[in-house]
Amino acid sequence: MTLLYKEFNYTKNKFIFFRKKYFSYEIYKEIDNLYQKIRYKKKGLVSICTNDKINFIIQFYALNRAGFTILINDKNQKKHILTEKININYFFKQKKLVKLNSKKNQFENKKISIILKTSGTTNLHKYVYISDQSISFISKNMNKIIYKKKEKFNELVFAPLEHAFAFGRMHALIKSKNSIYFPENYSISNFFNLLEKFKDISGLSITAGFLSKILNLKTNKINNIFKNVKYIQSSSSFFPINLRKKIINKGIKLFLNYGMTEAMRTTFLDCKSNPNKINTEGRVFNGVKIKISNSKNSNFGEILIKGKNLAKGYSNSNDWNSKIENGWFKTGDIGYLDKDNYLIYKKRKSDLLSINDINYSKLSIENLIKKKFKVKFSHIINNNTKLYLLVEKKINKNNLYKFLRAKNISLFFEKIIFSNKIEVGSLGKISFKKYLKLING
Repeated sequence: MTLLYKEFNYTKNKFIFFRKKYFSYEIYKEIDNLYQKIRYKKKGLVSICTNDKINFIIQFYALNRAGFTILINDKNQKKHILTEKININYFFKQKKLVKLNSKKNQFENKKISIILKTSGTTNLHKYVYISDQSISFISKNMNKIIYKKKEKFNELVFAPLEHAFAFGRMHALIKSKNSIYFPENYSISNFFNLLEKFKDISGLSITAGFLSKILNLKTNKINNIFKNVKYIQSSSSFFPINLRKKIINKGIKLFLNYGMTEAMRTTFLDCKSNPNKINTEGRVFNGVKIKISNSKNSNFGEILIKGKNLAKGYSNSNDWNSKIENGWFKTGDIGYLDKDNYLIYKKRKSDLLSINDINYSKLSIENLIKKKFKVKFSHIINNNTKLYLLVEKKINKNNLYKFLRAKNISLFFEKIIFSNKIEVGSLGKISFKKYLKLING
């Protein structure tokens, strides 16, 4: 019986909301029934889909108990699975384990128990190998800090469970005594509807990208919907300082993490209890280390991570080895540690554009274009060293280059793309795939 399954404590009578109310003992019974059916099957990698949240939980914990390796996916059709760049042995169809014609079974090493896809703006699909221990380590530490009192909370997890942030929150809640609300979709309108419909939601887990979009809306609904929320847990990307202050000024506890799929929840910050550190990403958990790969003349450098939260690798071992330096994971983020060892995040390395040996800040240029040409958004896409500009409305190309030259910025765009709105994904981030459609369209 593996670690995650043992942590499914049904004696706490936890209930989970998704279309209707479920009690933990009911789910536990279904897990046991499925486990009995699959326990003697030949082990391997199973793809399970997160669209049906209750079946996902049942399948996940049954498979984990039986010793399978699990790929958490957003699609589960056979055609889709066979196009994945990884060797999948089984998938679930109509609640049955269906065998695929896989050439070999490479997932009998139980150091790897869960596989997640990376998300964000990368166009390279990486599959991240994660152990039970790394997830349980973070869940235990998070629960110890957030749920100090015996008060019960009903938490809305507003992110897809195939994403490391949401999956980690689901597991942490299953270890705790708190209830979970799972939404059916992740639109902003649905977010408002849920908080208005379910008045007993007292906790909220939401990605920084989506939370930023909601808090920047000019609507009176924001004050009303947050009146019953006692805490918010956010992560997955940088959350602006002004919005942090906006939340804690409403009397809500705000918990933040720094981390990515490969190093889930590296740091922790309780913003309300540490107002003088609200500009930081917090300190590391015991069992995790951070160091800065410094340049010669600056405290700034790339953030490196080592510890119990670190993943076991990528499906492409060469990719993983290129990210490891003497046992430290290279994040691709730039930052520094203050005198109290709180992490200050500054930017992604990829936010720097290197043109003719000159480094430019992508964000700074985007802001200059927005201000000069009075557009709501401007976004520079760096695709295989070729630059593309995505802007809200048509601007004169000659005027653009003349303006940039006056600012001593020597950039050339392969294409300037005009779009009256930017589409975002379920995490509140702009999809790289949608960029490519616009570039090729």
